[in-house]
Amino acid sequence: MTNILYESAYGSTREYAEALAARLGTSAQPLSDADPTALRSSSGPLVVLSYVHGPSIPAASFVADNDLGSRPVAVCAVGMTLLEVARAKDQMADALGKKEHVTRFYLPGRMSYSTLGRKHKMIMWGVIKALKVKREADRSANDRAMLDSYDRDTDRVDLAELDQVVAWAAAQG
Repeated sequence: MTNILYESAYGSTREYAEALAARLGTSAQPLSDADPTALRSSSGPLVVLSYVHGPSIPAASFVADNDLGSRPVAVCAVGMTLLEVARAKDQMADALGKKEHVTRFYLPGRMSYSTLGRKHKMIMWGVIKALKVKREADRSANDRAMLDSYDRDTDRVDLAELDQVVAWAAAQG
């Protein structure tokens, strides 16, 4: 049986985790409820999903910091970086360190400025201010996407992106 763990800040990661669980005939559990010892004793696939906030990817940190045995493991990072940029950058490769056998997936997320906490709003304000200082010609497609969506609720969640994760889990037996 596939185990699915998730950590969600604003809901899109939970939405992906629950949809994935439904497709795989299992349930999704919050990462905070995970017992690494129990997870290590299971042989079925493990999928860990979380948000990306700057350099922080809780799912990758959990997998990097815990001995999960020889079971197949996949990590899904849900974020607002343009999907092709996130995949090319592959931020989780470094975050996972010596866990090169872990399969990595990147999923588009949701940014709801209307529900952001004060600290997160201030961080985003600083990022946007720095991007505005860049010459227009020096801005990447991802920079422009961030500027265009600033202070607006933006939903890029695409549950069809889970097809690749479902295929991976099925291939693990």
